[in-house]
Amino acid sequence: MKAGTFRLFWEYTNNMPIMKQDNETKPGRAAAQASGSSGSAPLGWTGDRLTWFGKAAAILFLAVTAAQGGETNTTTAAADAFTSMDLDQLMQVKVPIVYGASKHEQKITEAPSAVSIVTQEDIKEFGYRTLGDILRGVRDLYVTSDRAYQTVGIRGVNRLGDFGGRVLLTLDGHRLNEPVYDSTFFGQDFPLDVDLIERVEVIRGPGSALYGNNAFFGIVNVITRKGRDLQGAEVSGLAGDQDTYGGRFSFGKQFKNGVEVLASGTYFDTRGQDKLAYDPALVPAGRHPDWERSSKFYGSVSYGDFTLWGLFGQREKALAPGTWGMVVDNTQSRITDTRSLVELKFQKDFGSDWSVLARAYYDYYGYQGNYEYDYMDPFNPGITINRDDNHAKFGGGEIQLNKILCGRHRLTFGLEGRDDFDVSQRNFDVNPPTTYIDTTSTEGNFGLYGQAEVAVLTNLTLNAGVRYDYFTTFGSTVNPRGGLIYHPWSLTTLKALYGQAYRAPNAYEFDFQNINYAANHALRPETIRSYELVLEQAVGQHMRLTGSFFYNDIEDLITQGIDPSDGRFIFRNTDAVQVKGGSVELETVWKYGLRTRASYTFAEAKDTSTGALLNNAPKHLGKLQIVAPLYRDKVSLGFELQAVSDRITARGNKLEGQVIGNLTLFSHDLVKNLELSASIYNLWDTKYSDPVSSDFVTDTVPQDRRNFRVKLTYRF
Repeated sequence: MKAGTFRLFWEYTNNMPIMKQDNETKPGRAAAQASGSSGSAPLGWTGDRLTWFGKAAAILFLAVTAAQGGETNTTTAAADAFTSMDLDQLMQVKVPIVYGASKHEQKITEAPSAVSIVTQEDIKEFGYRTLGDILRGVRDLYVTSDRAYQTVGIRGVNRLGDFGGRVLLTLDGHRLNEPVYDSTFFGQDFPLDVDLIERVEVIRGPGSALYGNNAFFGIVNVITRKGRDLQGAEVSGLAGDQDTYGGRFSFGKQFKNGVEVLASGTYFDTRGQDKLAYDPALVPAGRHPDWERSSKFYGSVSYGDFTLWGLFGQREKALAPGTWGMVVDNTQSRITDTRSLVELKFQKDFGSDWSVLARAYYDYYGYQGNYEYDYMDPFNPGITINRDDNHAKFGGGEIQLNKILCGRHRLTFGLEGRDDFDVSQRNFDVNPPTTYIDTTSTEGNFGLYGQAEVAVLTNLTLNAGVRYDYFTTFGSTVNPRGGLIYHPWSLTTLKALYGQAYRAPNAYEFDFQNINYAANHALRPETIRSYELVLEQAVGQHMRLTGSFFYNDIEDLITQGIDPSDGRFIFRNTDAVQVKGGSVELETVWKYGLRTRASYTFAEAKDTSTGALLNNAPKHLGKLQIVAPLYRDKVSLGFELQAVSDRITARGNKLEGQVIGNLTLFSHDLVKNLELSASIYNLWDTKYSDPVSSDFVTDTVPQDRRNFRVKLTYRF
């Protein structure tokens, strides 16, 4: 489709009413995010930004030409072996394995979800620095940043003021969402170095039938590397502009006696982009603190059927001007996030048809925030330091059984429980000392789940599951899911999927109260019912096409408002939302290693009572990824294009869409055991912003301008 026709289509489909919508108003961190720039154009990709598609097309043309022109030089034994495979062998290569969709390994064409896999190879070739970087490149997903936290939106929904609780984040199946705010971690606050990731599984749609709470819009399951993947030591160092540097040391090995170990430590530090241009009417020009530092430690040891592993991660970050209503010339405002856990896991196959998994764990989450406020108090003039000091200690376990019947059918049963035995929330002024909240609460939950995968025919599978959960705070909830997976031809997969899911009220929403805020122990879980059709089609030997249509019906969204009886803020189940749309993705793998992936998503998220569009809900997402070999299989050029259409801010303004390009040159083993990458992010130095909640002084927060990173990894 030509750019002109494409733009006319988007502008036509975006002529919709606008709804001002925001979720939560919080003191300190409990404030939130907003954004926007005014304008009258319809919601699409406006201005001259579509010209970047021309640049992308030119880069694609040059990459293809280079790959074809260098045919003689780039032919390798690996490439010849790849292209000599028969069709069945080739499809085995191109159909990835997923674990998180059904809590056992299966091809993504057999999973009862639309699944995307990001591999360790992708992470290196595109220069991904954080989990948020990884997810920005995935179909249907977009990431919003207020320069303190990154949150992930799926298919047009990412509510401003939330901390990501409608996406379940797991690490090797271990839940990472914490119980205070339901926070997820996608930036430097993610407690694992991305170099230790073997793959990331993105599983779209409700997953509460297996996972319970938070598996609302989808699941992000991170699979770690094993000691055998290293078989020695790795030393990595990075440097970039803005005084950015970092380092990692890892050691992993599988010994002859069966013991397997992996240990790793990482440090990162940056001055950040402290010269970003904010709204000059609200924030004076000049330098604004944007520094960030983090440290991460990970270790695991396995022997036989047992694995003991744990991690510790801590991140400190300066806050942007006007964050959560603070003064715009802040110099001392900062946050500290701490996440740690230890887990003992037992996993064993009994013969060819029985398997068991059991895990027990202890987790800790800590949050501290220092905030600079001017209360305009004539008796106490000047800046007052307000502080959050919150933590959660919780533990639990899970037992899961898998049984294969007649070699064709599979039954999965599980029992899971968690005890949040110490959830503390404190907020106070340092000087003069004034306490606003000091509460400690407990919560327990218990879940029982089952799933059946029945081979009705040799090419038709029925997948049905259900989970019962009980919470000490609000009671019980039951969530089913079902799907038909049909292979009419050997290269075609059709999926018809239905699922229900929930998000339970977190401790902040349920218990937070002081003179200005009221607790609400009558809160109910948010619910979603989702319907989806998926097509997965292999096209010849080199292409795979994925398409989907989806409809989501969401009720009882927890939103903060004013209690008319006393004028205090209170959380209530109020909003209802409907989301409809579809997406398409084409992935190719060509001779000599040229790979491309392009996707487009349309999602329309509307308030059911008003018909107005939600804020921070782009109707259009576009992604383009190209990896072109430059020298044999040792040097490659990775190019990425990410497009997000116009959005509505928390204050009802229109925020113009953006198209961002990234470029990475990656090499390995040009010098034995050495990897080197050089990346440029925001290739065209695009000036753009993300929306934040109405608790911010500004409506939007500017994002990173052009920056670079050089990274070196040596194995020995």
